[in-house]
Amino acid sequence: MTQNRPLAKAILSLAVIALTATLAVAQSLPSKWEDMTSADFVKALQQSGGVCMLPMGSIEKFGPSGPLGTNIYLSRLVATEAAKQEYAIVFPSFYATVTSGASSLPGTITYTPQLQQLLLQESISEMARNGCRKILLVNGNSSNMSFLSYFLSSASQTPHNYALYSIYGPEFPVFAEQYAKLPKEMQPSAPGVDGHGGEERIAALLAYYPELVHLDRAHSEATTMAHGTPGERTAAPKHLAAGFQDALPTGYSGDAAGATAARGQALVKYVVDRLAVALKQIKDDNTTLEIQKKYSDARQNPSGVK
Repeated sequence: MTQNRPLAKAILSLAVIALTATLAVAQSLPSKWEDMTSADFVKALQQSGGVCMLPMGSIEKFGPSGPLGTNIYLSRLVATEAAKQEYAIVFPSFYATVTSGASSLPGTITYTPQLQQLLLQESISEMARNGCRKILLVNGNSSNMSFLSYFLSSASQTPHNYALYSIYGPEFPVFAEQYAKLPKEMQPSAPGVDGHGGEERIAALLAYYPELVHLDRAHSEATTMAHGTPGERTAAPKHLAAGFQDALPTGYSGDAAGATAARGQALVKYVVDRLAVALKQIKDDNTTLEIQKKYSDARQNPSGVK
C-alpha cells in the first residue's frame, strides 16, 4: 500500500491538471454565438450540454429617457451574465416580437404575427440544427406573453429533437408585489415610478449602458403612473375583448427621473441569479425530451394500431 502512494499522487495530480485545463477552456469560451469560431462552437455545445438561450426583446419607444432597443439590451445582458454562472450559448437578440400596441409611435418596428411566428420557428430550428438540444426563450417583452403561450402550445404538433422552454418571471420587470421581500437597494425611489420607460429598466440601463440613457429628459413628456387610464381604452364592455387596445398611447408610464445605477446593478444581479438557477434546472432536466418523444409517437398513431 505504501509503495502505491507515489503512483496514486501522480494520478491525482494528472486528474487535477486535466480538470484545471478543462475549466480554463470553459472560461475562455465566449457565450455569445457570433463571438465564437466554428471550432469553439463545437466545444461550447459540449460545455453547455447543448443548452442555448434565445433572448427576445423589442424595438419600440421606452419613454423619453430610454433607447428604442431597451428590451433587446436588457434581455441579452441578463442572458450573457447568467451564462457566466451557468454556461450556455446565447443566440443573437431576437426583435421580431409583439409591438403592435406601440406601432403608432416613432421608431417602433412591427412585423405581422405570421412573420413573427415564422422567424421564431426558423431561428429555433437553426439552433437545433446546430446542436442545441435544450432551448430557453429569455423573454424581455411583456407583450410577448400571449404570443409565446400560443407558440409553445403549438410546438407539440410537429415532432422535434429539442426541448423548448420560455421564461419571463426572472426577466424585467421585477413585479411590485416582490419589493417588500427584496433588499433596500432594489426598491423604487417612490411608489408607481416603475413602468414602461419608467425607473426600473432605466436604472438597469444606467448601470450597464449609461451612454444610451437621457435621464434629463425624464420629465419632458407626460406620463401615467400605470399602464393607461380609463379614457385611453375602448368603451367595450369589460366582459368582452376588443380587437383594438391602446393601453399605453404615449409609450411612457411611471417616472424615470429617480433611476440610479446602484439600483440597476442590484436589480440585474437579482434577475441574473434567478436565471442561472433556471439554467441549472434545465441542464438537470432529463425527462422533458423523453416525455415529448412518447407524446409525439402517440400523436402520430393515436389509435395505437400497428
